[in-house]
Amino acid sequence: MSDVSALTRTVHWSPSGELAAALHQTTYLWLAVALGVMGWGIWRRIKIWKMGKPEAVFDRPLERIVRLLKGTAGQAKVLRARRMRDPKPRSYFAAWMHGLIFYGFMALVFATTIVALKEYGIIDLYSGTFYGFVVIVSEVGGLALTVGLAMGVSRRTTRKDEFKHALDYSVLYALLFLLCVQGFVIEGFRLAVDTNAVDAQLSFVGRFFAQFFPAEMSREATNNTYAGLWYFHMLTTMAFIATIPYTRAMHIVTASLNLYTQRLEPNVVLPKIDFENPESEFFGPRSITDFTWKDMLSFDSCTECRRCTDICPANAVGKALDPRQVMLKLRDSMLVEAQLPADKRNSEENYLYESGQITNEEIWACTNCGGCVNECPVGIDQLRSIMQLRRYQTLTLGEVPPTAGKAIENIKQHKNPWGVSHADRFKWAEGLDVPVISGDTPEVEYLYYVGCAGSYDSGNQKVARSVVKILKSCGVNFAVLGKAEQCNGEPVKRLGDEYSFSEIARSNVEQLNALKFKKIVTHCPHCFNTIKNDFKEYGGHYEVMHHSQLLAALHRDGRLKMPGEVRKDVTFHDPCFLGRHNGEYEAPRQLLEGIAGLRLHEMEYSKQQSSCCGMGGGNMWYESKGGDKPVVMQRLEHIAATGAKTLVTGCSFCMINFKGAFKNLEATQDLEVMDLAEAVALTLPAEPSSQGQISG
Repeated sequence: MSDVSALTRTVHWSPSGELAAALHQTTYLWLAVALGVMGWGIWRRIKIWKMGKPEAVFDRPLERIVRLLKGTAGQAKVLRARRMRDPKPRSYFAAWMHGLIFYGFMALVFATTIVALKEYGIIDLYSGTFYGFVVIVSEVGGLALTVGLAMGVSRRTTRKDEFKHALDYSVLYALLFLLCVQGFVIEGFRLAVDTNAVDAQLSFVGRFFAQFFPAEMSREATNNTYAGLWYFHMLTTMAFIATIPYTRAMHIVTASLNLYTQRLEPNVVLPKIDFENPESEFFGPRSITDFTWKDMLSFDSCTECRRCTDICPANAVGKALDPRQVMLKLRDSMLVEAQLPADKRNSEENYLYESGQITNEEIWACTNCGGCVNECPVGIDQLRSIMQLRRYQTLTLGEVPPTAGKAIENIKQHKNPWGVSHADRFKWAEGLDVPVISGDTPEVEYLYYVGCAGSYDSGNQKVARSVVKILKSCGVNFAVLGKAEQCNGEPVKRLGDEYSFSEIARSNVEQLNALKFKKIVTHCPHCFNTIKNDFKEYGGHYEVMHHSQLLAALHRDGRLKMPGEVRKDVTFHDPCFLGRHNGEYEAPRQLLEGIAGLRLHEMEYSKQQSSCCGMGGGNMWYESKGGDKPVVMQRLEHIAATGAKTLVTGCSFCMINFKGAFKNLEATQDLEVMDLAEAVALTLPAEPSSQGQISG
């Protein structure tokens, strides 16, 4: 192999020189048949998706292509440690398994493409150094694919309670494994016959198989054997192509389409409901066809990998919610509906709730943490579907947990979920000289939206006072709404009452639009998300900051000086509505790392893989049924494992939940719970008792 330029071989090699034309030319016929069968199968699935309502998801193509490439070529959510159910440690098994299968398969597709380019006279890259590269890639790729398939079979065999091994999986695995073995056998036979092959040293797997063939065979026998092996391999390839829509290989198609058509807004943003349509008899999805075609594609994309279920905090403590099962039940409902004549569809016996396909307990167990969406490697938005189903229960059936219904009524009547007198809204600021904004106030830089928890909950009132202290120390031009502030309606929306939320949102937007400010800042991620994302539908377009973002920016700019030392071992809990839903993980950590003496200990599950405290999705206002223990207990165990004695968070609901639960776990009996703003305020000089009054 001293002459690299000699590296090549005939595309249709055979012991006699070249395969008979009749053999390799029939490839085109079989390819046409295979593509036809595959195309028909894909078209059948598309027809099923088209049962859904229309939805436009093809805007911003460049951004979509980037997401597609990250999810497919980059395997962004597959090639990372998989979070397992506690107490199991993180696992890289699935990452290795799928990585070997995917990249091994793509290596073979690459090699086949290079051969095809030469065969069809497009460009000849099948020689010299590049030929050698192609040979090595195909050898390594075939071996990787074989190992990955063996790992997949092992997992589905040893963990039958978690993963199915149905016929469609068996057919897919068998075809891929057969293709690998055939390729190596054919290569081995070629090297056994052509003892002077210039690429023999490169085909290391082929050389291994070559030793199993007899050294002496008649010319006719070698020609017939090689032709038979080659044709069998070609027919297997065509069988694989033809069966793609009928086996789990269909996820090659569905996952790619689903990743490209992902909704680009935060996954916590829900679709608009047209309450003005006089023909609407119900709101939310009553039957499967009330979802959009995009939803249908998502249901069909599920690979049953279980990642969504393993990270679900409700499922982890034994509650009824299993995100994977919800998606599979919706997919099964879709497939059943597709078999019915058009005039039989949407019949009452197929209504999702009324028929018992979807249960009340599983939908109301959802905390809206978004862990399922973040983990899904094929871009399924489980949260959106679950919240759509909750909307139907609330708006159409009126089936709302009693205490949740009371919270909704309190917000509508008293402008806060606790039902406390609105006259007490501004009591948290007594003794502070806090500027209040009105329509006549000159423009301020920041409108500090305190929120209901900051106004009425004693623990969160301390947070609000700390924020005011910090902003004043930095000379920030800010103001609050004072007694004019009202609930932004976040609990109402998360509880599925979109109609009431629309009224509350319009009232808030009308109020805010009449004021002069540059940005809104709030210490509650639920308020932050609602004002930033949900108010847009009602004309509220604001630049909204979480207090951690503002304080981190002030610290970077040198305006926030933290001279004091805080000797504490702390851990930080990532709020779901700040982190996963709005992508902010670094600002809180930058603040904590800027405090002298403070030592930050990260939990094993943090940032994107953080565990929910259990209060999101309206769970603050009702207790979902079932479960071995409250969701918060699992998170307290994670906190205890760090050895930290202080828990810092940046969420009003998280603080209320942790303060109410930490004594229920022996390991956290002495835990201190505080907000980021309180931690920062500890570094500031103590102020004498303020004699100022609330500014009006």
